[in-house]
Amino acid sequence: MKHLICQSCGLPFSGKFMGTNRNNTKNDEYCLSCFDNGEFVDHSLTMHSLEVKLVEMAEVHNEITLEEAQSVIKNLPYLKRWHMSIM
Repeated sequence: MKHLICQSCGLPFSGKFMGTNRNNTKNDEYCLSCFDNGEFVDHSLTMHSLEVKLVEMAEVHNEITLEEAQSVIKNLPYLKRWHMSIM
């Protein structure tokens, strides 16, 4: 199964976790945790708060390794959601 990279949180996801558009079609750019019904789930999310969340996922919840979190954080500025905010 092909894994996609969410263009908001930077984490890999599979087809069954694709976000949804307003017309209920699947969106292969964003995961369901970040994008639902054609909009971002957390409108107030900033790149910095996402970085903190990723580190917490690694250090507190053991959902990802610290190395994985650091790798994702390094790539956040190049993801579609954040790319325009740094220009």
